[in-house]
Amino acid sequence: MLLNFFHHLGMDRNMRDKFKGSEYFEHTKRFVAKYDNPAFDASKPKLDIALFAPMVRAIMAKPRQSLYKAAIDQNK
Repeated sequence: MLLNFFHHLGMDRNMRDKFKGSEYFEHTKRFVAKYDNPAFDASKPKLDIALFAPMVRAIMAKPRQSLYKAAIDQNK
Protein backbone atom coordinates (compact mmCIF):
# COMPACT_ATOMS: atom_id res chain seq x y z
CA MET A 1 0.00 0.00 0.00
CA LEU A 2 1.47 3.28 -1.10
CA LEU A 3 0.82 6.13 1.28
CA ASN A 4 2.06 8.93 -0.92
CA PHE A 5 4.69 11.35 0.24
CA PHE A 6 4.18 12.45 3.85
CA HIS A 7 7.08 10.33 5.09
CA HIS A 8 9.41 12.15 2.67
CA LEU A 9 8.59 15.38 4.47
CA GLY A 10 9.20 13.94 7.92
CA MET A 11 5.46 13.63 8.54
CA ASP A 12 3.48 10.60 9.69
CA ARG A 13 2.61 8.51 6.64
CA ASN A 14 -0.26 6.97 8.65
CA MET A 15 -1.83 10.31 9.60
CA ARG A 16 -5.05 9.27 7.90
CA ASP A 17 -5.62 6.63 10.57
CA LYS A 18 -6.90 9.29 12.96
CA PHE A 19 -9.99 9.49 10.72
CA LYS A 20 -10.85 5.77 10.89
CA GLY A 21 -14.00 6.53 12.86
CA SER A 22 -15.39 8.68 10.05
CA GLU A 23 -18.23 7.31 7.95
CA TYR A 24 -16.26 8.47 4.89
CA PHE A 25 -12.98 6.73 5.75
CA GLU A 26 -13.39 3.55 3.68
CA HIS A 27 -14.79 5.43 0.68
CA THR A 28 -11.88 7.88 0.78
CA LYS A 29 -9.39 5.04 1.24
CA ARG A 30 -10.73 3.32 -1.92
CA PHE A 31 -10.67 6.62 -3.85
CA VAL A 32 -7.05 7.27 -2.87
CA ALA A 33 -6.03 3.73 -3.83
CA LYS A 34 -7.72 3.99 -7.22
CA TYR A 35 -6.88 7.57 -8.24
CA ASP A 36 -4.34 9.28 -5.99
CA ASN A 37 -1.77 6.56 -5.36
CA PRO A 38 -1.20 5.83 -9.07
CA ALA A 39 -0.16 9.46 -9.52
CA PHE A 40 2.84 8.77 -7.26
CA ASP A 41 3.82 5.46 -8.86
CA ALA A 42 7.23 5.99 -10.48
CA SER A 43 6.88 2.75 -12.47
CA LYS A 44 3.91 4.10 -14.43
CA PRO A 45 4.45 5.93 -17.72
CA LYS A 46 4.45 9.71 -17.52
CA LEU A 47 1.63 11.45 -19.39
CA ASP A 48 2.38 14.57 -21.35
CA ILE A 49 0.83 17.70 -19.86
CA ALA A 50 -0.58 18.57 -23.30
CA LEU A 51 -3.02 15.69 -22.83
CA PHE A 52 -4.62 17.52 -19.91
CA ALA A 53 -4.59 21.09 -21.28
CA PRO A 54 -7.95 20.84 -23.15
CA MET A 55 -9.62 19.37 -20.07
CA VAL A 56 -8.29 22.09 -17.79
CA ARG A 57 -9.31 24.81 -20.26
CA ALA A 58 -12.83 23.37 -20.48
CA ILE A 59 -13.19 23.26 -16.70
CA MET A 60 -11.73 26.71 -16.15
CA ALA A 61 -13.54 28.40 -19.05
CA LYS A 62 -16.52 29.39 -16.94
CA PRO A 63 -16.58 29.63 -13.16
CA ARG A 64 -19.43 27.75 -11.57
CA GLN A 65 -19.09 28.57 -7.88
CA SER A 66 -16.79 31.50 -7.32
CA LEU A 67 -16.77 34.88 -5.69
CA TYR A 68 -15.78 36.16 -9.14
CA LYS A 69 -18.83 34.69 -10.90
CA ALA A 70 -21.15 37.60 -10.01
CA ALA A 71 -18.59 40.12 -11.28
CA ILE A 72 -18.08 38.22 -14.52
CA ASP A 73 -21.83 37.86 -15.07
CA GLN A 74 -22.38 41.54 -14.29
CA ASN A 75 -19.84 42.63 -16.91
CA LYS A 76 -21.39 40.63 -19.75
